[in-house]
Amino acid sequence: MEYMPKDIEMKQFNIVHKGLNETEVRDYLRELSNELEKLREEKVMLQRIIDDKDENISRFRAVENTIGEALVVAQRAGDEIKASAGMQADVIIKDAQNHADMLINDAMQKAREITFQTEDMKRQSKIFRARFQMLVQAQLDLLQNEDWNYLLNYDLETKPIEQTPQDEVE
Repeated sequence: MEYMPKDIEMKQFNIVHKGLNETEVRDYLRELSNELEKLREEKVMLQRIIDDKDENISRFRAVENTIGEALVVAQRAGDEIKASAGMQADVIIKDAQNHADMLINDAMQKAREITFQTEDMKRQSKIFRARFQMLVQAQLDLLQNEDWNYLLNYDLETKPIEQTPQDEVE
């Protein structure tokens, strides 16, 4: 049976001869009633505190679940970003390799052209040198010709100079 403070206070007892002092019993019952009322109020207050704590725990669990879900989403996003960055890095590396290959091929083509031009210039230089040598040799041959010796050894004083009709006009 559940005892309520008012029930204790209002309790009636049978009156018997030589029984207990009714005032003392009533005072004692009143004290018990007051104490029981305090305990009930404390119980209600403690129950409210427990309910508040349970509500806080529920909210914290909801926040924990939300944070857990957010961590999972962040982990997935991080993994996707990492995978995407890896793919982008592969594409960039491949593009760089292709560009490097193209630059190497262009450089090799230019080197071939320069080599060809250099060989052509060497060939033209050899031809020029040979022709120049032939020209210089021909000039030397002319200088070493006997006609020069004849002219250089010719004595002008022994022979009179003849005037030509054209010399007189001048």
